[in-house]
Amino acid sequence: MLGLLSPKLPSVSHPSLADARKPLTETLQKRPLLSSSKRGAKRTDISRNPFDWNTRFRAYIDKNQHEEVLLLYLSMVTGGVPPDEFTFPLVLKACSALEKIREGKQLHAHVVKNGFLFSENVFVQNSILHMYASCGCLEIARLAFEKMTQRTLVSWNSLISGYSRFGGYGFQAILLFVLMLKQGFVPDEFCFTVLLRACVSALAVEEAIQVHSHIIKLRFESNVLIQNSLMDMYVKFGLVEAALLLFNRMTKKDLVSWNSMITGLIRSGDLVSAEVLFNQMDVKNVVSWNTMISGYVQNGQCNEALVLFRKMQLEGVNPNSITVVSALSACSDVGALSLGKWIHSYCKRKGLIGSNEIVSAALVNMYAKCGDIETAHQVFESMVTRDIVSWDVMIEGFALHGRGEDALKLFRNMIREGVKPDEITLIGVLNACSHAGLVEEGLMHFQKMWVKFGVDPNLEHFTCVVDLLGRAGRLGEALQVIKGMNIAPDAVVWSVLLNACRIHGNVHLAEFVAKKIMELDPESSLNYVLLSNIYASNNKWEDASKVRMIMKCNDIEKEPGCSLIEIGGLINEFLAGDSSHPQYKQIFQKLEELKKKIKMAGYVPDMDMVLREIRDEEKESALYLHSEKLAVALGLINSPPGIPIRIVKNLRICRDCHSAIKLIAQIEGREIVVRDRNRFHHFKEGKCSCRDYW
Repeated sequence: MLGLLSPKLPSVSHPSLADARKPLTETLQKRPLLSSSKRGAKRTDISRNPFDWNTRFRAYIDKNQHEEVLLLYLSMVTGGVPPDEFTFPLVLKACSALEKIREGKQLHAHVVKNGFLFSENVFVQNSILHMYASCGCLEIARLAFEKMTQRTLVSWNSLISGYSRFGGYGFQAILLFVLMLKQGFVPDEFCFTVLLRACVSALAVEEAIQVHSHIIKLRFESNVLIQNSLMDMYVKFGLVEAALLLFNRMTKKDLVSWNSMITGLIRSGDLVSAEVLFNQMDVKNVVSWNTMISGYVQNGQCNEALVLFRKMQLEGVNPNSITVVSALSACSDVGALSLGKWIHSYCKRKGLIGSNEIVSAALVNMYAKCGDIETAHQVFESMVTRDIVSWDVMIEGFALHGRGEDALKLFRNMIREGVKPDEITLIGVLNACSHAGLVEEGLMHFQKMWVKFGVDPNLEHFTCVVDLLGRAGRLGEALQVIKGMNIAPDAVVWSVLLNACRIHGNVHLAEFVAKKIMELDPESSLNYVLLSNIYASNNKWEDASKVRMIMKCNDIEKEPGCSLIEIGGLINEFLAGDSSHPQYKQIFQKLEELKKKIKMAGYVPDMDMVLREIRDEEKESALYLHSEKLAVALGLINSPPGIPIRIVKNLRICRDCHSAIKLIAQIEGREIVVRDRNRFHHFKEGKCSCRDYW
């Protein structure tokens, strides 16, 4: 509690200023902040009056042209004009804004040399303190604070602000605030806002509530800036109800108030209330739109995110880089390639790509997940600079498309360029090996993870290895990997092995694995469905029926198969047997036409894919109405000949659809790209890119 916290602060040693002894003029001349053509570097019409220089310093600071301030100071000292007590605070302020600690230390040395440090000029002393605190040199800032002969509220605020800005110093800020109160200083609104930030940094909930009490006591509660800081604090502590209560009591709300509250509701999962609040706003800025769009994306409502993205443009609000990253993520999720391409063009027009690695990586991810891996690679190759995220996204993109050799080649290039792989990189590498059937290569990379790259295998890496072995039919080895894990296996890793049992028809092992999963995650529908399917595929209808009955008794519902296809910039969604689409009559007619054509080409319905004991005629009818087939029919109806059709499926594509779509692609002369739960399938000329290994 604030009242019980000791005001004593830890002592610090005097820092060395050896790196500040080099003349500032030499530093600025060797490390020019701007080209020599800039006005700040000119030395014509030099005035000997410091007042004239200080006026120019203030003008630059008012325009946030802080680099010009340092260049102008260079002209001043090289011209032999002596700075006065008003010069140093202005130039130090520029160093603080730019976080130029080396130049700041050299200015400190100039202050000492000119005799201002040990004068009673608290204005200069505060500027030095603020500069060190702003640059994160908190021990030096603390030493400067302790040596001050006179302190003002600005002195306390500068150090508290410094502690609150940098992680790990939150409690130091709270302790300093206690000491400030004991010495009779009365905090102002700035002090409270930075102190609340420090409470969040220190996870000091109890102390934060006491700070709120001080705010009420000093009658700052109606201050909008402080109210916004309080709301932000309660939101970050997860106390959304407290934040909402505060929001509802506010008589005056600004954009920050609305945006903070919407953010809090989204974080708590209450997207409906966030949407209501968003629609109540009279004025919205780009932050408001970004908050709501990213909220939809984070909660898996990507269609709603894209609708809002379009509405944002209709209302004349220009998206920024944060907007487009969220929108591209939504496009990636639902396969909205056309809209993703439009966003790419928008980014080019607005100059949002260039050196912006985040936007570029989002574009690579969007193209890869929308099925256009070639354009994804082109965007990647065009990047001026690439961070680890860019490499990871491209490697994972190749992995999803089954292009294991390309992924491994890119991985080797990454290492040659001196980029150290992280745990996500190696997940992509292992996935690439798994989807391409490169078992030995994948095992080699897994075994060398720690030795070569210093990456400890986690659950996801073990899951990839189990998948790698399981797909290849090496079920016993996959089981031994799970049993030998140095961390407790979760339901996901067991589920991967269960899926491998389904692929290879191993009923005995499947029953053992299913029991393990049900112990860990009894509510998961996927594992019951997998076990039921394994029984059904092996004509064990009674066992399959028992599993379905257990699901029914426990209110466990199977996730329905769903396929998405983008037509004319709009996302169309299908369930199996869906007749809700406006064009459903044309779709069913097209399917009948396709059925006749592919049967003539040798198609035989895979009755094992109908996991109910019904007549063969009914099974065949059910197979033709799978969601991905409906989506393919719609794509053929609504796109010109030769244009690729791209579909996103939420579950694994079944064997029957896989066989049928290969023939449809051949007969119609189309490339049909299907992204299922695990990977991409590029159907072309009667073949699939997965080579029937999925």
